[in-house]
Amino acid sequence: MQDDIGVFTDKTFGASTPQSKAHHLAEEAMEAAADPSDILEWADCTILLLDAVRKAGFTTEDLYAAVQRKMEINKSRTWGEKDKNGVVRHVK
Repeated sequence: MQDDIGVFTDKTFGASTPQSKAHHLAEEAMEAAADPSDILEWADCTILLLDAVRKAGFTTEDLYAAVQRKMEINKSRTWGEKDKNGVVRHVK
């Protein structure tokens, strides 16, 4: 899937960077937040994430391994209270 996305985005949109993909991802994430019931907005986020990871030189396998490592870190953290948007951050 990551390769298919890469072929399409490189051909259709030309040169881009992991940073430009991340900025676009932030915009799409806000669209998903505005309508979380729209699965296609989540799909846009996933497409941009996988392409940004590819542009940064990583595979989906690299990303999956990093998610597993990060989850182990998150499980060991202390977490605070929700903010006004419902976001909970770890205690530093």
